[in-house]
Amino acid sequence: MNQTCSFATRIARFRRSVITAALLLLAGAAPPPEDPAALAGLQQADLRLATTLFRLATANAPLCDRKAAATGIVVHALADYDDDIRPAAKRYFGFAAPVAVEAVVPGSPAEAGGIRAGDSLIAVAGRQVDGEDASRRLVWSLLDHSDPGVPLALTVSRAGRNVTATITPVESCDAHAEVRVDDDLNARTDGTLIQVDAGLMNMVPDAAEFASVVAHELSHIILHHPERLTAADVSRGLFKGFGRSARLFKKTEAEADRLSVTVLANAGYPPEAAVRYWVTYGPSLNNGGFGSTHQSWRDRAELIGAEVERVSHETQRPIIPAWIDERDQPLE
Repeated sequence: MNQTCSFATRIARFRRSVITAALLLLAGAAPPPEDPAALAGLQQADLRLATTLFRLATANAPLCDRKAAATGIVVHALADYDDDIRPAAKRYFGFAAPVAVEAVVPGSPAEAGGIRAGDSLIAVAGRQVDGEDASRRLVWSLLDHSDPGVPLALTVSRAGRNVTATITPVESCDAHAEVRVDDDLNARTDGTLIQVDAGLMNMVPDAAEFASVVAHELSHIILHHPERLTAADVSRGLFKGFGRSARLFKKTEAEADRLSVTVLANAGYPPEAAVRYWVTYGPSLNNGGFGSTHQSWRDRAELIGAEVERVSHETQRPIIPAWIDERDQPLE
């Protein structure tokens, strides 16, 4: 999967400016952006990705040296939507404040605490989040920095009245995810945010195989790969697939492939799903070859298969590989 140190497209308005068929988990032509079916497709895709990451990130918190509190709330902001579709988004989602709950991960603290999709966020632990600075990132920051295991009060607007709900966050790796509205077949991380293209999500319906994609990106975060590549001054331009830069990119990809097996196993997914993913979809992904920053899909499937065999003999959970201690070392 491709990594990048900064997303030029990180402003969410770009992400939601066009709703395409790749976004929807159904066949046929894409409806116009203001069509409720398009917004429902985005909501479904966001929840699928968030649910997968929640399971992986909470189960693998012991592997992470950068932790956060996880609630299972999928947040979106009215400002995330392009001007052309913002009125339709407000009607469909019922924004009563600038930031709202798009969806709730099943089985999460948010669900247990009574938070519902469609709730508009007014305050988190007494901090107002409906002012001029209201944004997804503000809410993420407040939720992330709450204390796992300690009840957290949220004030939401629901059906025209304010409701206070109490949730108890759980410990998690420090990571967020979003669907990138694009029919490309890629996933990437900058070290905090994981983006997955809608086209890739649609291509991989199997839950465990899709989890292997997210586990690979989470492994990059756990191993601090994006920042270590930056510190190593690798090329991210025309020459990234050659020489020292290509060697270091391939090294980090191999490490993420290896660790993804452990990440899947710790979360209760069958780790062999990662092998199936590459055998099934590898030929379509054009990984490997001259000038690539990745090994061939066959080599990746073989490497992952060997790691699956090794992990199959581990009886304790969570598995914490000793070699991840190298994540604080410069890439060489």
